[in-house]
Amino acid sequence: MEHRIMTKRNTSPVHHCLSRAFSQRLAGALLAVPAVCLLAGAAQAAGTPDPGDYVPAPAGATVFAVYAQHLKSDKVYENGHKVEDGLGLRLDIGVARLMHYVDVGGKTMDFEIILPYARQRIRSMDYRESGLGNLQLGTTYWMLEDNEAGRYAAWAAYLTLPTGSHRKDGFAISEDRYALDLEAAYLTPLGGRWSLDLIGQVEAYTHDDATDVHRRPMARAFAHLSYHWSEQTRLAFSVRQSWGSRETLYGEKVLGSKNDTNLMLTWAHQFTDNFQLQLQYADDVHVRNGSPVRALQARTVFVF
Repeated sequence: MEHRIMTKRNTSPVHHCLSRAFSQRLAGALLAVPAVCLLAGAAQAAGTPDPGDYVPAPAGATVFAVYAQHLKSDKVYENGHKVEDGLGLRLDIGVARLMHYVDVGGKTMDFEIILPYARQRIRSMDYRESGLGNLQLGTTYWMLEDNEAGRYAAWAAYLTLPTGSHRKDGFAISEDRYALDLEAAYLTPLGGRWSLDLIGQVEAYTHDDATDVHRRPMARAFAHLSYHWSEQTRLAFSVRQSWGSRETLYGEKVLGSKNDTNLMLTWAHQFTDNFQLQLQYADDVHVRNGSPVRALQARTVFVF
């Protein structure tokens, strides 16, 4: 049985400077870069839904997932032009995620709590920090759940709370603002051993009280093409496209809008009905504004 476990909120804004002038203006208010992730961004509500994430576990099940991520980035781009090649960002993230599934009027719904921890290093800025990230609360509702045909449709909402450590110090997984992530997903078989997941995501933010940085909403689209090697094993190729998320400080632009492309490879194996292991590699192959990230991730899933 395949259970819905999202990578998101593993997710991870990684902070950086876009130029010497930019870093001076921002003075430690560092800007978000997607993980892979994810992730997708542990400090942001916006994350990276994995292949098969929108296949629900049975009502009554409790699912506990643990993520381990390693991200690295050295280049920085502004309006498509490289402005730095020695950022030296390294980010190690662990995420604990608890989900409980219930039946609501014959439809499946889940409730989630997500808490990240990270160790962040930026060599070019002589910056080191570690601690807990912002807490996330989420829920998903399945409008369509056809287990026999393998078709699913759902919407989800995630609220990120400014509860993390070092929110005023440029820590990647903590921001001094709220974020709301809304998602809609459709999963369908393609014939044979193939299936396709299509996911749309919009995220909005409140004002950052620590840095006074204003961030506009961000939109993302995901496509996961999966090959089911067996009933237990999935191989997937994923594409993520991001737009928006322009940032300003006192009316002055500090980060332009995203128009970024990320590619990801996934291997997942269901060893038993109660245990799953997933491994991923992700790469930001095109970044217009920000730092392209390469990431490795492992995820273990336990079902109770």
